[in-house]
Amino acid sequence: MYKSTKSIRPLKQFGQHFLKDDTVVSKIINAAELKANEPVWEIGPGYGVLTERILEHTNNLTAFEIDNRLSVILTNRFADKINLVNRDILALNWQKLLSEQFETSHQKVRLVSNLPYQITSPVLYALEENEKWFSGAIIMIQKEVAERLTAEAGCKAYGVLTLKLKFVFDTELLFNVPPEAFEPPPKVHSSVVRLTPRIDRPQPKSLDTYRLIINKAFTQRRKTLRNNMRSLFVPEDLKRLETSSGLDFNRRGETIEEGEYIRLADCAFDLSCH
Repeated sequence: MYKSTKSIRPLKQFGQHFLKDDTVVSKIINAAELKANEPVWEIGPGYGVLTERILEHTNNLTAFEIDNRLSVILTNRFADKINLVNRDILALNWQKLLSEQFETSHQKVRLVSNLPYQITSPVLYALEENEKWFSGAIIMIQKEVAERLTAEAGCKAYGVLTLKLKFVFDTELLFNVPPEAFEPPPKVHSSVVRLTPRIDRPQPKSLDTYRLIINKAFTQRRKTLRNNMRSLFVPEDLKRLETSSGLDFNRRGETIEEGEYIRLADCAFDLSCH
């Protein structure tokens, strides 16, 4: 059950909006489809509303809580039922942490969290970089970010975040959550999304080149691909690249689909090898 947050003043620096709607909690747990004793990470557990329900399915939960005040409450409430890490998740070395926790067991971890808004993008990029350790994720994030994750080419929300997460995860927006589900209520709506490891992952010739190309393509969203790529290629090579890729460089980055970016990156990699 939700515990009133009146005893602790929510801190804006931590983006604290405590989930209080039991129906939403149940929908998140049902969507997570947790297996018995499956390793789970929870980032920003707050008072432990979601934590309590996760523990109904697994005794292998690691929770990351930056707020010392809440860490005391969580410790008193759950004791040794959880592995509580009283640290900033963004200050930790995910690769080191994950390898130490799961290299020997060969297990993968599932992320189930109501993420603080201001750390959503860094956490998503950390997920992308460390995807081999994760069996999936069910996360509540700002609706605007959820729309970016699930956007298609041609949409305003489509961009680097879309392409980077799409490369390793199938993304699905499950349901929206109104501000009234939180205390205090945020000024925006939230969404719960599911990330599932992608089976049909593309195989570019160079992943580094692919990442470089998509980053450059969105340097200035309103500029054409040609203008954004000028910092990477001399005019002669830029023309060769347009010809070999078959892409119209007068298009903007937001109109180009993943397969086209893969082809462009492969052509750019071939060009760099000559």
